[in-house]
Amino acid sequence: MRVVRVFSVVVLMSILAVSAQAQKRPKDKLLDRAKFVVTMSDQSDKKKTQEPFEEELSFRNNRMSTRQMRTPDRGSFQMGDYAISKVEKIMDDAVYHFQAINRSPKGISLKWEGKVMGSRIEGKATVSKKGKIKEEYIFSGEKKEK
Repeated sequence: MRVVRVFSVVVLMSILAVSAQAQKRPKDKLLDRAKFVVTMSDQSDKKKTQEPFEEELSFRNNRMSTRQMRTPDRGSFQMGDYAISKVEKIMDDAVYHFQAINRSPKGISLKWEGKVMGSRIEGKATVSKKGKIKEEYIFSGEKKEK
């Protein structure tokens, strides 16, 4: 009986170790440590749309953060995960498609879908709560020089 229990514990620990390794994403080396300055333009269907504003997107350790959307006035969005969803070659240039999501303490999500082409970035950002879209933005900009 004791042998079966020990064997069960060993098998369970092995499964947990393998699943923990499988869940860990490899570190992104394509956008890691990149910063972009973009212009965010409101695309919502509201009568009262916001003026375009400047935003800074920072990629580091598989996490993306923003400067403006992090403020309480813009939603208090926290740093979130990002992933490269597709890499394609156009002529001799690489295009990196990415997705990211930032969440606020109030349960609001900010989903980013974009692409990076050399030093240029562009895409769409959608603010939603419980699946209902609250705001939509398009963004485009350039890599920030260090």
